[in-house]
Amino acid sequence: MENRKYNSSGSNPLNIEPGYLLRRGTAYMFVFFFLVLILAGIISFNQVVKGSVTLTSKNPPVEIKVKRDGKLSAIYYKPGDSIVAGDIVAVLDNPASQKDITFLKERLGKDFLKVLSLEALLIEFPVNLSLGTSLQAAYNRFLEEYHNLILENTLGHNQIMEQGLLQNINNQKSILNSKEEEFQLMENSLSISTENINRHRQLFEKGVISKFDLEKVELEFTEKNRQYSLLKQQMIQLQADKSRAKSDLEILRSSEERKLSLQEAELVFAKQNLLNEISEWEDKNIIKSPVAGRLSYNQVWGVHQNVEEGDVVFTIVPFMRKDLLGKCIVPVQNSGQINKGQKVYLKLDNYPYREWGMIKASVNSISEVPSRGEVPAYIVYLDVDSLVTSYGKELILHQELIGTAEIVLEEVTLLKRIFYQFRQLWTT
Repeated sequence: MENRKYNSSGSNPLNIEPGYLLRRGTAYMFVFFFLVLILAGIISFNQVVKGSVTLTSKNPPVEIKVKRDGKLSAIYYKPGDSIVAGDIVAVLDNPASQKDITFLKERLGKDFLKVLSLEALLIEFPVNLSLGTSLQAAYNRFLEEYHNLILENTLGHNQIMEQGLLQNINNQKSILNSKEEEFQLMENSLSISTENINRHRQLFEKGVISKFDLEKVELEFTEKNRQYSLLKQQMIQLQADKSRAKSDLEILRSSEERKLSLQEAELVFAKQNLLNEISEWEDKNIIKSPVAGRLSYNQVWGVHQNVEEGDVVFTIVPFMRKDLLGKCIVPVQNSGQINKGQKVYLKLDNYPYREWGMIKASVNSISEVPSRGEVPAYIVYLDVDSLVTSYGKELILHQELIGTAEIVLEEVTLLKRIFYQFRQLWTT
């Protein structure tokens, strides 16, 4: 009865005024939600694409590989030694003598055509050089061609023929000169005889001389005319013989020069073939430095070590490192958003970033098509201004630095991230 009385006499709970916390809590929740929206619109984080990166310079270290299986018979430098381009670093074991091959190469670099006798040939190019099988065959052919050239120059058969032709030409020239003098006298005599017979014919017509006297003078004129024609034919024949002798001399000289030229050409070909064989031998057996720098050992620790074709035995680190360059391999996913100039942060394994900091870089270019490996990927080339990290520490680039690259695609706020989840619902 009392409860009923209370209920009937008491106030409605909905009409009771809310407490302090209830009144203020709603306002606080609204303010808190509003602040969260503001912070979500202000606070942003990076959308990145990660990939493995190799950091080097535009003149990177050069790896030296062996071209064949074998054993290192000599190593001429120690790790850290400074060498110049072309220095011989090591030699593979082989039957040829490097000293003899070097000697032969120097001889071939000189004016080798100055050797004029077989004795001088044996001094300039000895026959007892240790060159190995392939080089020895090329060297023997070179010596054979040189021997033939010297014989062509020293036998003198063509020189004897040339001297005979020259003597014949000189004799014919002397005979022709005397015949020309005789011919000149004969012309004068024939001219006098012509005047004489004309004068006798006039005297015969006047009856001063008899016909017998005229016939006698005509007979003398006929004889002189015959002698003149015969002498003229002899001169023509002498001139023809002289011209033929000169032609024979020119042919002989031309054939001799052509024969010597062909022999010299054969010798030049043999020399070039020998030089090619030497270059091939050096390429397979001699390990040279292609650039100047400091030597570093790789898969080698000393002389008499066996190596296999393709092994990287040495690395040459250039003295002056030029502009830095990064090569990054990224997955296909999100690679379409990578553009030139985007920021990149490098976390290097050589220098842990939590201790040393990160290196800043930028995108230079990206490959047009992905690689065709087991996992398709794009190659992104990066520009690196310096090796000063975000912590202000400067790193040292000994050879190459490897690590992870984070390419920043864009800075997206938290609010945009939330709205991205509902974009698909709005567009459908």
